[in-house]
Amino acid sequence: MLYSAVIIIFFTTFLFIYLLLISLNRGKIKIESRIGQIVDMNLEENQDSEAINFSERAIKPFYEYFNRLILKTTPKNQIEALNKNLERAGLLKNSTTERWMYTKIMITSILSILFALLSYLLEPNILKSISFALLTILSINVIFRFYISSKVTNRKRLILKDLPFTLDLITVSVEAGLSFDGAMVRVLNNINGELCDEFAKSLKEIRMGIQRKTALRNMSERCEVKELSILITSLIQADEMGISLGKVLRIEASNLREHRKQVAREKAMKAPIKMLFPLIFFIFPSIFIIILGPAIIKILNIFAR
Repeated sequence: MLYSAVIIIFFTTFLFIYLLLISLNRGKIKIESRIGQIVDMNLEENQDSEAINFSERAIKPFYEYFNRLILKTTPKNQIEALNKNLERAGLLKNSTTERWMYTKIMITSILSILFALLSYLLEPNILKSISFALLTILSINVIFRFYISSKVTNRKRLILKDLPFTLDLITVSVEAGLSFDGAMVRVLNNINGELCDEFAKSLKEIRMGIQRKTALRNMSERCEVKELSILITSLIQADEMGISLGKVLRIEASNLREHRKQVAREKAMKAPIKMLFPLIFFIFPSIFIIILGPAIIKILNIFAR
């Protein structure tokens, strides 16, 4: 009990003296903390400037030189094909074709050299190391192509999914008195998605002075969605012949919804055929084991006796 009282008195006295000293030196503590913050800010700025200077002096010139070398050595048709594929996949929003080529070549080079060195360290055979490097290069190219193709397929699916709702909004806006460009602006303000990004690109091209039909055809070539291409063709023909866009849009919207119903019916008709193989190979054997298993065990016991 005596020790507890001593400890409590000690901590109470210590806390009282500590708070008294803080209250007396509050201004000095604030000044010192402020000076420390200013010093830390100056150190961070110096470090950031050094990092920026290093990147501008070392990394950026190498990156620009390597990009120029890639563009000189790669055929133009391959660059154009890659640019189209990346644009169809929607991967050029925050990047460029040159950056993708640079990333691909750097990853391929680093991983191929790394796997070749690991193979040589495990077994010092130059032919095996070279074969591992070539296999790594081939695998990375296949992975990049598969990634881009999967992105293209997913983007087409999203565009086709958003097309009926976007088309309904454009139809309502045009019938309310807006022009087609104004309807596109209304779509951009109310809906988000891959299709809206394509409409934004087309609207930007129209504002830059490109004809509307050319901008719409460019959008059709970028997306490569059959339903969107049919819609754009109908819009171009209606614009050239002077037909009301509202009627054309409403007809195309009904046709698109009917097409989606037919696709859904087709998938429903394919479902029993797709379920046949899991039934035969997975479900039926389990049912046979559960039903016939006890009978087979009893028969075996009888014959064993």
